[in-house]
Amino acid sequence: MGIRDLSICISSLESDYGLIDQATSLAEGWEAHLSCCAIGVQPAPIFSDGMMLSGQAEVQAQLEAAQEHIRAFRSQLKTHLERKASSLEIRNTLTFDTAIAGTVAVFARYSDLVVARMPSKPDRDLHGEIIEGALFGAGRPVLALPKKWKPASLGKKVVLAWDASREASRAIHDALSMLAPGAEVCVVTVDAKVGPDQHGASPGLDISTHLARHGLKMTVQNADSLGKTVGDRLVETTQGLGADMIVMGGYRHPKLAQRVLGGPTQFLISKSPVPVLLSH
Repeated sequence: MGIRDLSICISSLESDYGLIDQATSLAEGWEAHLSCCAIGVQPAPIFSDGMMLSGQAEVQAQLEAAQEHIRAFRSQLKTHLERKASSLEIRNTLTFDTAIAGTVAVFARYSDLVVARMPSKPDRDLHGEIIEGALFGAGRPVLALPKKWKPASLGKKVVLAWDASREASRAIHDALSMLAPGAEVCVVTVDAKVGPDQHGASPGLDISTHLARHGLKMTVQNADSLGKTVGDRLVETTQGLGADMIVMGGYRHPKLAQRVLGGPTQFLISKSPVPVLLSH
């Protein structure tokens, strides 16, 4: 059926109008509807002994400043869209700065794909919360775009970061509707382990055989880490192949462990030179 409904989320704290232009280009290429959740972010209320301290002058000043910022954000967004003559559907909403992910989750449940910006620091930037809200709260795939990515067709030459996990399997099946007919897909493993509950007898063989039945041109690269991180090796392979997209399972390991110890998801959604499709 293909991609028919794309969504993006932009907050008043990170007014990323460049993402609108990138997502609009994708929607036009796929002939899909594009909607934007424009999130006005307010400071969370402060409580003491069960009472909200909304009467304090400092707190009141913060709320008023946030409201003014949100009004300016919405006005600038409207001006940008009028200048671009975009048919983007806007849905305005308000939330607290501690509830971004939950707000995104509700909005994202009604779309085929969420297009997001790659955060420079996934554990701090709101872009990271938007990605996590869509993945965990809505169960929707996310296409994370580098900030400097120039709109271009996707899905002609793809790297599948394959670790034989449930998340990776879901990711490539979510990606099928985005791939061009006869697309080239390279299944890439890093330090793959042979075994019945690992990669099987031949790493990458089963998934590449399955995907070939969808009319895709399949190759397999079983790489060694060579003392580098999995993320580094995936980026090197992607650049060597000239791929236009990476497909991978997102956050196979718990988010907290990824944030403390690092991991392929954290690495790629902030450092990949090409768009990354994530599913969980």
